[in-house]
Amino acid sequence: MFPENRLSQQRKISYLNLFLILLFLFLFTWSAKATRFNPAAFTDPANLTGIGRFVSGLWPIEHSPEFLKNTGILLVETIEISVVGTVLAVVFAIPLTLGATRLRGEEFSRSSRGTLYWLGRWSVYYGSRFILNLCRGIPELLWALIFVVAVGLGPFPGVLALAAHSTGVLGKLYAEILESVDQRLVETGRATGASELAVLLFVKIPASLPVLLSYTLFRWECNMRAATVLGFVGAGGIGTQLTISMQLFAYDEVSTLVLAILGLIFLVDIVGQVIRTRILDHSVKCNSDLLS
Repeated sequence: MFPENRLSQQRKISYLNLFLILLFLFLFTWSAKATRFNPAAFTDPANLTGIGRFVSGLWPIEHSPEFLKNTGILLVETIEISVVGTVLAVVFAIPLTLGATRLRGEEFSRSSRGTLYWLGRWSVYYGSRFILNLCRGIPELLWALIFVVAVGLGPFPGVLALAAHSTGVLGKLYAEILESVDQRLVETGRATGASELAVLLFVKIPASLPVLLSYTLFRWECNMRAATVLGFVGAGGIGTQLTISMQLFAYDEVSTLVLAILGLIFLVDIVGQVIRTRILDHSVKCNSDLLS
């Protein structure tokens, strides 16, 4: 009897997998048709002419001293936008993280703390989560458009856009990292009579500091990439000049700007990888010293 039940269960799983595959194929086909997906468009003579005109215009690149100087200034501005935006995001994310971190343990249950405290704590929790979801749910470009309308053109709305979006991203990451700290360490800290603030400062943060720093650095790398395109909506950075060059069909300038952006992103990736490696290696060394 048992083998028959097992065979029947396997058949049900097979039918379910077949249904999911067919459903996926249907959704893909329907979506492709709705979006007018057509790879044959690349072989259209008119499109081939446009592609050839664009590619031929990329070379030789624009290398006049004045343009290269302006490109360097815009690259520096892009870096400044990403740095300030990331720092502001960290500052704004910290208080929201404290509210969005779920406290675990029987001592924080409704029966032990009372209904009023329980309701207040969960209200703060869901309120903080709502703000983080709102910040994270709006893309950087949309934030940039909002702040361009609010404060005008230039790098300042770009800084605010990165800060707003990254606040939501970092706040959620920080909260989940702090929640994942080994509960035995947290309970040990509480057993000493320490307050929740002391447990946070001397248990949770030290235990997760390397991961927190690593994710913060990774977010700065993402902001660096995002800052290169914020100029498309007038929010400063090298994207502003890239938009102007594209509109003027100055493809030689576009080629120079794209190469500059690729070089900047490649450099940031190397720097970020080196710093993260040092942080994680230092964490491993400290843990080894503690164990020994």
